Amino acid sequence: KQWYQRRVRGYQTIEDVTAEVVVPQHTRGKDVNLKILPNSISCTVHKKEIFAGKLYQSIVCDESTWTVEDEDGQRMIRIFLVKSNKTPKSCWTSLFIDGCAADVLTLDEMQKKIVQERYTRENPGFDFSQAEVTGNYQDGGPQFP
Repeated sequence: KQWYQRRVRGYQTIEDVTAEVVVPQHTRGKDVNLKILPNSISCTVHKKEIFAGKLYQSIVCDESTWTVEDEDGQRMIRIFLVKSNKTPKSCWTSLFIDGCAADVLTLDEMQKKIVQERYTRENPGFDFSQAEVTGNYQDGGPQFP
């Protein structure tokens, strides 16, 4: 699932957050100034600031990257951020501390997906992709001894 706010949409797994920004069709990599720091990110396209802010949680800069791509007839910047905290409890509720938050339903779906991912990792050979997650799935789901 994705969160949409401002001009940024995104999704996440246990290990990473991906943010996407639609940009003008003629945008090339050299037109983008994207600064990724451990706790913040800023993006300027054609010398116009698209977004800037303090990230919801810290990331690993050396493993994070971005590309300019075409998808469904749109030009976009796809930003791949590797989470510092790679646990099922690390579901980001927003991209920034003060903005770009997921709506309640989208956040609910992201948390369920992270729990499914956790169960798949903990139980190799089993496919939980079609499992219905209900009950205690916030904060990474129930903790077993």
